[in-house]
Amino acid sequence: MLCFSLFISILSFTFVTSIDYGPYKFTSDYVTVRQGAHMFYWLFYTTAPVKNYTERPLIVWLQGGPGGSSTGFGNFELLGPLDLRLQERNHTWVKNFNVLFVDNPVGTGYSYVENLNLLTVTNDEIALDFVELLRGFYSSNPEFEGVPLYLYGQSYGGKMAIDMGIRIHEAEQQGRLKSNISGIAMGNAWISPVDSTLTWGPLLLAAGLVDQEGYEHIQSEARKAESLFNEGQYVSSTQQWAATQRAVFQRTTSVDFYNILTKMSVSLPDTRSDMERARDIMTHNTPYITNDDRNEEWNTNTLMNTVVKELLGIPENVTWGAQSGPVFSYLNEDFMKPVDEGIEKLLNETNIILTKYNGNLDLICDTPGQILWVDRLKWAGAEEYRKAPRLPIWEDNTLEGYYKSYGNFRFFWINHAGHSVPRDNPAGANAVLRDMTSFG
Repeated sequence: MLCFSLFISILSFTFVTSIDYGPYKFTSDYVTVRQGAHMFYWLFYTTAPVKNYTERPLIVWLQGGPGGSSTGFGNFELLGPLDLRLQERNHTWVKNFNVLFVDNPVGTGYSYVENLNLLTVTNDEIALDFVELLRGFYSSNPEFEGVPLYLYGQSYGGKMAIDMGIRIHEAEQQGRLKSNISGIAMGNAWISPVDSTLTWGPLLLAAGLVDQEGYEHIQSEARKAESLFNEGQYVSSTQQWAATQRAVFQRTTSVDFYNILTKMSVSLPDTRSDMERARDIMTHNTPYITNDDRNEEWNTNTLMNTVVKELLGIPENVTWGAQSGPVFSYLNEDFMKPVDEGIEKLLNETNIILTKYNGNLDLICDTPGQILWVDRLKWAGAEEYRKAPRLPIWEDNTLEGYYKSYGNFRFFWINHAGHSVPRDNPAGANAVLRDMTSFG
C-alpha cells in the first residue's frame, strides 16, 4: 500500500511546478479482482473537523465512458483536492467526505489486464469485479468497515453503479462484504440509452440549435438506433447511436455534447470514424472545454503518465489510459442496454437511497430522456412519487434547480450545469450530497 502526505518538486513542460497536497492525506493500491485483472484505487481522507475520518461517509466516484478514469478526470477535473493547474479546489468533496476514486472497469486509467480477453463485456461482470475491489479495499483498510458507503456514478458510471449496488447488497446479505451501502447517485447517467438518443433532436430544436430539417435528420438516425435495439441487434444499435451523434455534429456545427451553451473550437471535416469519435467523447480523450481558459492547465494524459505515476508508484509497464479504447469496444453489445429494471429491483427490495441528478444543459444524457424512464419505473412508491411536489433548490439566495422525492427515490434538476454537475455547479452538487448524506 502507498500512503502519502507530501510535497514533490517536478518539471512540467518548460517550467518548474509542484504537487502540494498540504493537509490532504491519501492512500492508493491495486486489487487483483481476477487472475490477470488488476484494479486501481486512490483514496483521499476527509479533512472535515472530526476526531476520526471514519465519522464521515465513504464516497466512491465512478467516471463514465466506459473507459473514463476516475483517478484522472474525476479527481483532477471535477472534485478532487487539486485541479489541473495543481491548485487547491475550493469545492473539493474531500472537505466533507472520504473520497475513493476507482479506475473502473478493469483496463481503465491505471487499472489493467494482462490479456485483453480479460476485459468485461457486461454490466454485471463490471459489478462482480467491483465487489472484489471492495473486498480488497476493506481488507487493507478495515477501519472503513460499516462506514456508510455511497456510490456516485457520472454518465456510464451511473449505469455501472446500479448493478454494483445490487451485487454489493447481495454480498453484504451473504456476509461476504462488510460494507454499508447506503446510497447510489446517478449523475447525468446513461441509464436508458435509447431514451437519451431519441430526445437529442427535440432538445436541440427547442434550444434553437437546429432547424426543422436538422431535427428530422437527427430523429431519423435516432429511430434507426431504436429499431436495431428492438430487433436485438445491440452492436449495430451502438454503431447507429454513433452515427446519430455524427448527424448532431453535422447539423449543429459540432455542438458540445456535454454543455449545449459551451463554445467549442470546430475542426471540420472530422476524419475519425463514427465509433472512434464517439469513443473519444465518452472516454474524455477530447477535453470537455476547448477554449483558451485551459492553457494554464496540465494535459490530463501527460500529468497522469509522469508526475502522478511516479508519486503513486505505478508499475513502469502500466500506461494510464492505454486500454481505454478496448474497454469501450468490449462493451459495445452492452452499451445500449438499459438498467431501469435494476433500479426497480433496488427500490423494491432494499432501503438504499437512489438519487437521479441531472445538469439541464447536458445533451448526451439529457434531462428529457431521463424523465422518460423515470416515469416508467414500476416500484411501490411510483404513484406517490408522481404526485409529489417539485420543489426549488435555493443555495445562497440563488435558484440552483429543483427536486422531487418520495421514499428512497429522488430526482434533482440542476441549473447552470451540463454533464458534470460537481464542476459546473458545486452549490447544486452540494444540495444533492446533503440530501443523501446529511453532509455537504
